[in-house]
Amino acid sequence: MNADNDTRSGDPEADQAFVDSGPPASDASESTSEKPFPLATCVRWMVLGEKTIAALFLLVIVSTMAAQVFARYVFNSPFQWSEEVARFALIWLTFISAAFVMAERRHIAVDVISSRIGDSGKLFIECMSYVVVATTCLLLLIGGVSFVWYVGKVGSPALGVPKSWWYGAGMVGLLLMAVHSLVNLLQVWMTGKPIPRETHVEEAAFQLKMEPGE
Repeated sequence: MNADNDTRSGDPEADQAFVDSGPPASDASESTSEKPFPLATCVRWMVLGEKTIAALFLLVIVSTMAAQVFARYVFNSPFQWSEEVARFALIWLTFISAAFVMAERRHIAVDVISSRIGDSGKLFIECMSYVVVATTCLLLLIGGVSFVWYVGKVGSPALGVPKSWWYGAGMVGLLLMAVHSLVNLLQVWMTGKPIPRETHVEEAAFQLKMEPGE
């Protein structure tokens, strides 16, 4: 008991250093009052619109499949167009979702280099990644426009919808991903700092624990 009291009051300078070891109040206030990125409101509204459209396509898929199951097993008269509608909605859902996932930087990535270099190197790699993604999407978009225009003369078997509406989903998705990449590049260029990632799932959930004998 006496030894415990001696350790607590033995070195007042150490106690004061321990109290002052936390982050300064000014730094904490600056970190909590960071200015939002430019065009952040525009990006937020774009992502909200894309998520709304994707949710509507998902609703079409679920309702169409439910109606098909009901018609098949209750009335014994399945629809001829349900599978085609669900496939059409799934294609558009996939490419629209790829756009807002790109905006939120949630695509699968393998971080090998940026974790081992400084802040300036990380900023350069992030800018280059946006340039590569935007360039690739625009090249694919330019090369695919002629094909989409060509298949527009062919209609789908059940609905008769032109095939350009089917393949056009890829063109719209590529255009939106290119726009998001260029907007992210502009924001990084104007602020001089990388865009923070949104942590949706804790990284600890992806850690695999190996058995002692493995």
